[in-house]
Amino acid sequence: MEVTQQVIEVADQLAQAVNTTLDPTVPHALRVESYNLLEKIKEDGDLAVSCGFHLAYRNREPVVRHLGLQLLEHVIKYKWNYLTVGQKVHIKENTMQLVAKGTLDLLSEHLYVKDKVSRLVVEMMKREWPQQWPGLLYELQELSNSGPTQTELVLFVFLRIAEDVATLQNIESNQRRRDLYQAMTVNMEKMFKFFLTLLEENFKQYEAKMSQQDSQTAQQHCRVVQVVLMTLTVYVEWVSLHYIFSNDGKLLQSLCFLLSQDSLKMEAAECLLQIVSRKGKPDERRPLLLLFGEAPMSAVFNAADQAVLGELSEHNYRFLKTLTQVLTALGSQLCTLWGKEADVGEPPNFKIYLNAMLAFTRHPSVRIYNFTNGLWGQLFRHELVSQSKTLQAVIPTWITIVSRKVMKHGFPSKNDSESCQYSRFDFDSDEEYSNFFYKVRSETLETIKNASLLAPETMYSYVEEWLTSHVKKATDTGSISENQLCNLFSPAYLEWDALSQVVESVVSRVMKSEGCKPNSESGMQLLRLCLSYETTDPLILSTLLSCISGLFVFIRLVPSVLPDVLNKIFSALTFSLPGQTKDSRSRAVKNVRRHGCSLMVKIALGYPDILLEAFDFINNVVDSLSHNPQELSQMEKGTLQEALMIINNHFHNFDKQTVFIGKVLSPVSVMWSDVKQPFSSPLDFMSFVGLDKAPVEPSENDVNGQNRAQIMYCVNLILAVIKRSEFSSDPDRAEHGGFILERSENGAIVYRNPATPHVMPLLHQLFCLVRLFNNLWHPEALACVSPGYAKAHDLPDNDKNNILGLTSNIADPCIDSPKVQQPLERMQHFLSMLHSNCYHILGNAGLSLGLQFYQHSHLTDYLIHSSLTNLHLIPDYRLRPIIRTFLRPFIQCCPPQCYHVVLLPILNHLCPYMLERLNIRWGHLSNLIESGTYEEENTDTQEVLEDFLIRMLTRDYIDLLKVVLVAGPRGGCQDSADGMEAEMEISTPTPAVQEALSELGHLVLGCDTICQAIVTTLLKVLCWQDSWACLKAVLVLGHVLRWLVGEGQHLSPDAVRQVMQAVLQGLHTHGQHEANQCALISLGMATYEMFIPYFPNIREVLLGLPGVSTDDVQRFEEKLLSPSQNPNVKNSKLEKTKKDLFKKLVIEIVGRNVGQALKKEVHMNELPPMFKNPRPKQPRVDDTDADIGLCSLFGPDSQDFNGHQVVPTTF
Repeated sequence: MEVTQQVIEVADQLAQAVNTTLDPTVPHALRVESYNLLEKIKEDGDLAVSCGFHLAYRNREPVVRHLGLQLLEHVIKYKWNYLTVGQKVHIKENTMQLVAKGTLDLLSEHLYVKDKVSRLVVEMMKREWPQQWPGLLYELQELSNSGPTQTELVLFVFLRIAEDVATLQNIESNQRRRDLYQAMTVNMEKMFKFFLTLLEENFKQYEAKMSQQDSQTAQQHCRVVQVVLMTLTVYVEWVSLHYIFSNDGKLLQSLCFLLSQDSLKMEAAECLLQIVSRKGKPDERRPLLLLFGEAPMSAVFNAADQAVLGELSEHNYRFLKTLTQVLTALGSQLCTLWGKEADVGEPPNFKIYLNAMLAFTRHPSVRIYNFTNGLWGQLFRHELVSQSKTLQAVIPTWITIVSRKVMKHGFPSKNDSESCQYSRFDFDSDEEYSNFFYKVRSETLETIKNASLLAPETMYSYVEEWLTSHVKKATDTGSISENQLCNLFSPAYLEWDALSQVVESVVSRVMKSEGCKPNSESGMQLLRLCLSYETTDPLILSTLLSCISGLFVFIRLVPSVLPDVLNKIFSALTFSLPGQTKDSRSRAVKNVRRHGCSLMVKIALGYPDILLEAFDFINNVVDSLSHNPQELSQMEKGTLQEALMIINNHFHNFDKQTVFIGKVLSPVSVMWSDVKQPFSSPLDFMSFVGLDKAPVEPSENDVNGQNRAQIMYCVNLILAVIKRSEFSSDPDRAEHGGFILERSENGAIVYRNPATPHVMPLLHQLFCLVRLFNNLWHPEALACVSPGYAKAHDLPDNDKNNILGLTSNIADPCIDSPKVQQPLERMQHFLSMLHSNCYHILGNAGLSLGLQFYQHSHLTDYLIHSSLTNLHLIPDYRLRPIIRTFLRPFIQCCPPQCYHVVLLPILNHLCPYMLERLNIRWGHLSNLIESGTYEEENTDTQEVLEDFLIRMLTRDYIDLLKVVLVAGPRGGCQDSADGMEAEMEISTPTPAVQEALSELGHLVLGCDTICQAIVTTLLKVLCWQDSWACLKAVLVLGHVLRWLVGEGQHLSPDAVRQVMQAVLQGLHTHGQHEANQCALISLGMATYEMFIPYFPNIREVLLGLPGVSTDDVQRFEEKLLSPSQNPNVKNSKLEKTKKDLFKKLVIEIVGRNVGQALKKEVHMNELPPMFKNPRPKQPRVDDTDADIGLCSLFGPDSQDFNGHQVVPTTF
C-alpha cells in the first residue's frame, strides 16, 4: 500500500502524541494538545484510515500500533455508512492482511494488540455479515490454516462476535443483532466442527512437540487450545445442547480429559462449568446427567486430587474452586430434574458423588465450603432427593464436618488454621473475611436446621454426643485459671461458640420435626449438664448461656428444672471477676451480664406461660439486685424490667398488670419531679447535665454524669413500658380481664393499656424535655456550651459512618479491657440517645396507649410547642427522628375521630415549614451542582454528610406524606429500631391500583394551606437531584392529582400548566433512570389525560417541547380520548400505545446520564432480509388435468370419514 508524505508526517505526529499522553512527566497543556490532535485525526476519515494502517505495522511500538488500530476501529464504527464501496473493500482487504501478516507471533504479541485486530473484523461483521460478506467463514478458516498466530486471531473474532451478539447483547441495532444471531445459529454446526477440529489437532501437536522437546512450538499450540476453550466457553452458554452432546459427547469427553493437563485444566473447567450451569426446560437439560457417568466423574475426581495434592498456588486454587462449582452445579441440575422428568431419579453412582462433595466440604477454604453448602441446602430441601437413603446415610459424616465450619478462624492475618493460607488468596483484610464468614455461618446454620428437620434423630444424637463430651472434657481438664482468660481467638472459646450455635439450630428444629423427637429425659440430662458446669471465664460462660437458651424448650416437658435455670441465668447477670467494680468491669464481663439480661427477655418472649409461675421469684430477685447500687447498671435494670413486663402481660388482668407497672414506674415519678427545674430552660438543663462546665475525667468524679444517667434511665424505662406493656388481643379474654375501654357505635372495641394511667402523668415532663432539645440550638444556649463540649451536639462517629456507609473503627477483639470513652464522646452519646429515645416514646405511644393518648387534653398544643417548636434551629439529623420515628407512626395510628382535633393542626404547622426548609436546602445543593463546584465542595466529609442527610430527610418526609394521604393499614404501625439505619432498597415501582386517597387524605387536601404546601412539595421533589425521592413522590402525586381534578374549581389554568411543567422537568432531571422514566411518563400521560378536558391550555406545554408539532399533539389526543370498549376495564394494549405516543412527544427532553450525554451514537444500516426458502405452493385444482378423486368423493359409493355410507340427498 502506497503511503503519501502527508500520511507519514501525520503518523509521526500521532506516534509522538500518544507517547506524550502516556508520559506522566509531561505538562498538562502539552498532554491536552496531544489529545486534541488525536481527536482531530479521528474525525478525518480518509486520513485516519491511511494513518491507521501505516501505524499498525508490526515494526512499531505496541502502543503506537494500538493507536493505529483504534483509528481504524473508530472509522468502521462511526463512519462506515458514509464510505464508498471501494473504501470499504480497501479497509476489509487490508484488515484481513493484518490478520494474516500484521502481528508478531502469538507468544510475543501483546494481548491488547491482538484483541484490537480481531475487533476490526468483528466491527465489519456487525455491518456486513452475512448478507454482504457471505464468504467470511471460509476466509477465516483459510486464515487459520496459516499457522497458530492467525488461528488465535480468528478464534478471537469468533469469541468477540459471540460476546456482542449473544452474551452482552450490546449491538446498537436490534435487527442487525437478530441477523447475526440467525447467521451464527445456521452455521453453528460448521463452527462447532471447526472449533473441535482445532482443539483436537492442536492438542496432538502440543503433545508431539512436547515429546520432541520443542517447547516453543508446543507452547504456541497450547495457547491455541486455551483460546479454543475460551471461545467454546462463550458459545456453550447459549447454543443448542445438541451441538454440545453431538458425536457421542466428544466435547465433554475432551473437556474431562483436559482436566488432567496442568496448562489447560483451568480453561477446560471454566468451559465445563458453563455447560453444567445451563438453564432451560427440564427435557433440554436432561443430557447433562450423562456427566454422572463413571468416566466423567473419575476424570473430575482425579483432577481434584491432583489439585489438592499439588503445591499451593493461586492457579491450583482457582482451578479447585471452579471444579467445586462444576460439581455443585451438576448437583443443582439433578435437583431440578429429579422427579420432574420421567425415569430421572437417583443416579447409580450417587454415593460416589456425595462422598466427593463431602471431600470438598471438608476443604479448609471457606470459599470452596460455601459453594458446597449451597448444594447441601438444595438437597435437604428437595421433596424427593431428601428422601434418598443414600443422602440420609451421609448426614452423620456431613454434620461432623460442618459443625467445625461454624468455628470462626482462618483470618488472613493469622496462621492459627489451615484455612488462613487460602483466605490470603480470597480476602484483602480481616474485616472482609469476617463479613464473608458471618454470611457463610448464617447460611450454614440454616442448612443445619434443614438437616435437622430431615434427620432429627441423627442430628440430635450428634449434638448430644458433642455437648456431653465437650463439657466432660472441659471438666476433666479443669476450668481456665482466673489469670489466663480466653480471648475471642482462643481454641476453647471458638469451640464453645460453635457448639452453642449448632445446639440452638438443631434443637429448635428437631422439636418441630415430624420424625422421632428426643425424649424429655435426654433433654433434661443435657440441660442439667450445662447447669452443673462451672467456669470463671466470661466468654465461656456467655456461650454456655446460649446452650441453655437452645435447650430451654425441654423445660416445657419438665417444668421442675425451671428454678435451676433461672438461678444459672441470675448468676451470669451478676457475674464479675475479682477486683472489678461496677465502673471497671471488662468488656467480656459486661457482655456476659448483658447476655444474661437479654436471655431473660428472650425466654420471656418465647415461654411466658412457663415463667408466669415464677413471676414472683423473678420479681423479688430483680428488686433485690436493683436496690444494690453497685450491682446492676442502668441498662441491666431496664432490660430485666422489660422481661418482667413481658411476663406480666400474660396475667391477662388489667388491675394486676397496672399495679405492677405502677411499681416499675414509681422511681421515674420521683426522679421526674426532681428535674422540673432543670427541664424549665435550656441553661438550667445545660447546667444540670454539665454542658456548660469543663469536661471531667475520670467519669467517677463527674457529678453531672450521674444526673445524665438518671435522665437516661427514666426515659429508657418509660420507653420499655410503652413498647412492652400490652393488652389481650382476644376480645373475650380482654373483656374478662377488664381491658375494654368502650365500644363504638359500629361495634368496634377500644382497648385500654394498663400502662396508660402511669405513663400519661409523665408525658408533661417529657414534652418539656423534647422542647429543650430544639431550644438547645438557640444561639444563646450554644454560646454557653463549654469549649470542651463544643462538638457535643454533633453526630456520634458511629452514626456518621452508618449514614456514609463506612465501617466504624473496631478495637482489637483480643484486648479485653473496658472501653474508655472520652467525656466528649459520652456527652455526644447521651444527647443523641436521649433525643432518639424520647421520639421513640412519642412514636410508640399512639400504638400502645391508643385512644386515651390521642384524647389527652391539649395534646396538640403540647406537641406543637415542644417537638415542633424552633425547627428552623435544629440540623437535619435532629429533624429526621421527628419525621421518621415520631410523626410517621403517630399519624398512622391516630383514630379517625381525632383527625380534626389532633392531626390537622399539626400538619397545618408542619407542612408549610417543611416546604420552606426543603426548598432552601435543595436550592443551595442545586446551585452547587449547576455551578460545577459540587464535586469540589464534596471533598469534605462534613459536606458529603450534609448532602446525604438532605436526601434522607426528603425521602422520610415523602414517606410521611404517603402515610397522610394514601389509605393503608392503621393501628399496626411499628417504628424502626434506629433512626439512622441504612435506607431500604427501592425496587421498580408499579402503580398500586388498590391504593386510594384515605379519609385523612381527603380532610388534609380540603384544607387550602396544607393542600398547597403538600402539592407544591411533591411537584418540587420531582426535579430535585434525588431519584429515590422523585420515585416516592410520583406514587403519591398521582392520588393527589386525581383529587384535584374532582376539585377543579380550586385550580387555575396557570396552576395546571405548572403541574405539567413540573412533571416534564422531573422527566428531564431523572429520565436517565429507567424506573423514574417509566413512572414519570405514566404520570405525565395521566396528568394530561385528566386535565385536558377541563384545561385545554395544558396543550401549550406539549407544543412548547422541541420537535413537537400540532399534528403530533392532535394524534396523541385522539388516541388518548378514544373511548375503550369497557370504561371500567383498562385495555393494556391501548395504554401501551398511549404511553408510546407520549414518550415520542417528550423524548427530546428526557434526561440522559452524564456519561451518555456526549457519547457518539453508533448507527448501523439494516441490510436486506436474509434469504428464506419460500413455502411450497400447492397447485390450484383447476390448474391440473390429473384425476385427484374429487368426483369419487361425492359418488354414491363414497363413505364419510368414520367409514359410514353416505346417502345422497335429493332436493
